[in-house]
Order: sequence, then structure tokens, then C-alpha cells
Amino acid sequence: MSQEGGVEDLKKKLYSRGAQAPMQDVRAPLLPNAPETPPVWADSKPSLPVENTSPMRAAPVVKKGLGFAGKFFIGAVAFFVLAAGAAAYFFFGGANFVSPNNIDLQIVAPSLIDGGTAAPLQFIITNRNASELQLADLLIDYPEGTRDPSNPTKALNHERQSIGTIAPGQQLKRTANAVLYGQEGAPQVIKATLEYNLPNSNAIFTKEANVTITIGSSPVSVNVAMPQSVTAGEPFDITATVRSNSQTPLNNVVVGAQYPFGFSVSSSLPKADANNSYWRVGTLGPGETKTIVVRGSIDGQDGDQRVFRFLAGTDSDTTNTSVKTPFLSVPATLTVARPFITGVIAVGGQRGKIVSAIAGTPVTAEINWQNNLSTSVNNVEITVTLTGPVLDKSSVQAGTGFYQSSTNSITWTSQDDPSLAQVGPGGTGKLSFSFSTLPPGTNGALYSNPTVTLSLTVKGTRAGDSGAPEVVQSVASTQVSLATAVSLTATALHFTGPYTNSGPMPPRAESKTTYTVQWSVKNSSNTIANSAVSTVLPSYVDFVQGQSGVTYNAGSRTVTWTIGELKPGVGYTDAARTAAFQVALNPSASQVTLAPQITGPSQFSGTDRFAQVQVTATTEALTTKISGESQFVGGMDVVQPK
Repeated sequence: MSQEGGVEDLKKKLYSRGAQAPMQDVRAPLLPNAPETPPVWADSKPSLPVENTSPMRAAPVVKKGLGFAGKFFIGAVAFFVLAAGAAAYFFFGGANFVSPNNIDLQIVAPSLIDGGTAAPLQFIITNRNASELQLADLLIDYPEGTRDPSNPTKALNHERQSIGTIAPGQQLKRTANAVLYGQEGAPQVIKATLEYNLPNSNAIFTKEANVTITIGSSPVSVNVAMPQSVTAGEPFDITATVRSNSQTPLNNVVVGAQYPFGFSVSSSLPKADANNSYWRVGTLGPGETKTIVVRGSIDGQDGDQRVFRFLAGTDSDTTNTSVKTPFLSVPATLTVARPFITGVIAVGGQRGKIVSAIAGTPVTAEINWQNNLSTSVNNVEITVTLTGPVLDKSSVQAGTGFYQSSTNSITWTSQDDPSLAQVGPGGTGKLSFSFSTLPPGTNGALYSNPTVTLSLTVKGTRAGDSGAPEVVQSVASTQVSLATAVSLTATALHFTGPYTNSGPMPPRAESKTTYTVQWSVKNSSNTIANSAVSTVLPSYVDFVQGQSGVTYNAGSRTVTWTIGELKPGVGYTDAARTAAFQVALNPSASQVTLAPQITGPSQFSGTDRFAQVQVTATTEALTTKISGESQFVGGMDVVQPK
């Protein structure tokens, strides 16, 4: 039978609808006995293959189990899941563990309160844990400007209240009071923090809560009006309007201003009671308003933002110079812009709003100007005005400019300086002038804290955006604080003075002759602090004695008169300050025919409180050639032989 015929027969049997032969099991029979394990290892030598004569059978399938690593991994995952579940249950569910969610910290406070009124606060603490809280403290953080109700002048920023132990299920209440200030409608946030320890633990845990209180109204309100942007150096006004919101008269109202760096006050209306920044407004009736206008200028870089702050409160102490207990604090911000054209004054090489100079001496000044625009400026005109009662008008030297004595001003134009006709972008220039001040006591007048103010204006024209000429200008000012004029005189005496002198006159070699040295100091206009006079004695002169305030240092051979604070007018409107001491001259044979020194040069030094500069005065060394005594005759100054 062919292969194809066999296939056909198989199909017929398979798909036949007639009777079919019974199914037969054609699988190979299993072995009757299980294989036995040999008692010893078989020979490791390979054996020759043996022909299998038994019927073919299927090899048994052996299922491999999990290894040790797999079992360990599954166990670790199961343990982690169980541990995490237990921790979550105990932490959030309680048991003997402490959960922050089971601690309630509630702040009970008014939602609205008037500024300057004490706000009552209540803190409710509930421990819903099954464990106690130990060493508990309540920390309260107040907003800036809060005051202590028991002492309104004292700032209250933080407060700590000790609680101790909070038992499971226990509820505690604590109270506090605080005086809040701020603008009307401003929210003030108070933060409370509960710090606590757990049993058998040194760690510190916290629970926090906040409450917001809105400021309803203040007894007074302050409205500040000022430009949003100003040019550096140009004057501008700040207007502060103070209004009473009280239903009854409000007494002892005070207003204070806090100025930013670079701001200089030129005037205020009404005049400030202290430091150009403190005003005693007095009594304000219900709804009454009062206005304060401050005029000044500010220096800064282009784009700088500066914050001014005005405070209002009440204070019955007339000696205070700042608002100790403010009802509110009102900020105001402006932006500094760079001027189109600038000018700076330097006095004696010093630059700044305030510089110093010596009274009665010539003062040299210099103006440096610059065009800050990217376009040219035409017809530049520079004017400086000098003001001050001690200005010596006849001494003004205008350089290349023109001095107008009727206005005390010097003007430079393109007619005086051709370079001012047209100044290109970034163009600069320099001008100079000088002046002097009146000597102290001129015309019987003596000025206290004298100054000379130099006011500078620089202006020109440029082509505006529309093509039409536009004026650009800048202003600057410098105050020259004149240091006081101090004078020192030193006099040698023998026949007169506070001490009785002895010894031969004229002095004789190897014999002692005593002299009295007297110092006299005069001070014109300003108070001088830490003032003193000193001199050094030659090696052949001994110090004998001195009046009160006069001391001698033997090591340096220096005699010092400590004056301390020297008032203005001493020697002019009041008597001059004087002091004296006695010395003994021991001339040597080598000094015969000479008039030897009895002191070195004397020097005065001190600090001018107004001008904030060191002031000095010196005298020449004193010799045996004394003057001013009628008994002294020519030749008494020369040392004679022994």
C-alpha cells in the first residue's frame, strides 16, 4: 500500500459515519518498579553506552521549588508591609503612641480690633493621645510693632509660657494680651507653637496654629502724598496729613518720620521739634486734621527705590525725640531717577552734602558737570548761589564766571565759556571759584555754628521727542560747616603771676631760676570736645607745680592741661580760659650769653562738635626773654657766668 493510499484509508476511518473500532491505548507501558538509589557513588569513569532494549518511555518531569534567596525576599517584603501597617495604625490611631493629629491647639481671638487696643487672646490645648506630653511650652509670635499692654513703650515680639505636663485627655487654657498697631484693614497674624517632649525621649516636637486679626481703625490716621519718581538731587515735597478718628479729643499726638539713606531735609512746615523728623502735633479734636510738609532732596543711582515711613502716636513726655508708642506706621516708596545733566561741588577737595572749612580763611571750590544724555545739550548755564551770615561778600572770586553781589550768585554761560554753547553726549567740564568768611567777632557779632550754603543749578536745552527745544536741568547743594576759630597764647612770667618765683635775674649758670608759664585759650563759635593744651620741657628745665587740671609726665617730660569741653564765645563774650604752672631753669655753663628755652612749642587740640573736625592751635617755644612785665629790662634774658 502506498503512502498516499494509507492516508486515504486513515481519512475514511476518521470521517466515516459507520461503526468505528474501539479506541486503543498506544502509550508505552510504565516500568513496574521504581528505580532504586545505589548505596555508593557510581564509578566516575564514563561507561560505554548500552543499547536500550526496553520499550520507549517519557522521562519524568521534576518541578524545581523556590531557592533560599527567593524565600528570603518574599519574607522581607511581608515583614515590611506588616511593620508599615502597624506603624501607621499606632501613629494615626493612637494606642500608647503620640500623634500630632491627636493634639488640638486652638486660638480664640477677635477677628477685628482697633489699632492701639489690647487684644485678648485665649489658647486651648487638648491632648487626645493615650500618652502624656512632658515639658510643654507655649510660644507666641506677634507681628511687628506689637506692644506690651503693661508697658506700651516696650516692644512685644515673642512670648513663652511654661505649661509643664499635659496628661492624656487633659485640656488646658492659657491667655495673653497684646496691643496691635497697623493701618486700617491691615491683617495681623499671630502664631502659636506648642513645644513638648515624649516620655523616654529627648526630642522636641511641635504643634502650630495661626490666627489673623484685622486692624479696624486707629485713633489717628496718616496719609502720605509724595511723587512716585524724583530726579536725584532735585528738591521735592512730602505731605503727611494726620487725622483723628477718635470720638473724643486726642491729646499729646506726635508724628515721626523715618527717612531712607541719601535723603536730606531742607525745610519742614511746621518746623520739626527734633532732628527734622519729629513733630508734637498736640491735641486733635474729633475728625480734625493737621498737615506736615517736608521738603528735601535725595541722592541715589538710577532706578533705586527708597522707602519713607511716618509713625503716629501719643506721648506726654516732652523730652522724647522719637515716637515711643506708635499707633500706626505708614510706608511710602519712590524711585530715584538719574538727572539729565549733573553738577557736583567740591570744597577744598571734599565732596558731599556737608563739608567743613576753617572760619576766617579763604575757601576754594570746584564745580564738575556732565551731560548724561545720548544727545547734545545746547546753551548750558551754570549758577551757584552763596548764602550765609558769615559770608564775606567782598571776597568772592568768580573765576571765568560773573559774580552778582545783589544775589550773591556766580553765573557761567556760553559768553563766559564757549565750551558751554554745545555739549555733546557725555560731555564734561570743570569750573572754579573761591570765597572767604568773616573773622570771628567782626562788627561785634559772633555766630554760633556758622555755615555757608552753596546751591548749584545746571540747565540747558535739547531737542525733545517732538523736535521742539526742551529745558533740562539739575540742582545740587553743599553746606560748608565752618569750624570754630580757636586761639592759644603762652606767656612766660617771673615777677608777676599766680606763683612767687625765685632765683637770680638774669639767670646764672648752675643756679636755679623759676618762671611761671601761663596758657590762655579763646574759642569763637562752636563747642569743642576733648580739648587740651600740652608742651614738652627741655632737659635742663624741671617741673615744679601746676594749677588744677595741669599734669606732668616725667617720662615724656610733657606738661598737659586737660580742659575738656570748651564752650563757644570763650574769650569773646565770656572770659578766656587760663591755666598756669611753674618751672625751674638750671642753665649750664655752655648756655652763657644765650636766652635758652624754658618750654617747647605749645599745642591745643580738640574736636569741633558742629563741624566734626579736629581743631588745633600752636604757639612758639617760650624763652627767658619774657615780655609784659615792667620789672623786666633788657639783658635779663641772657645767662650769666657762674
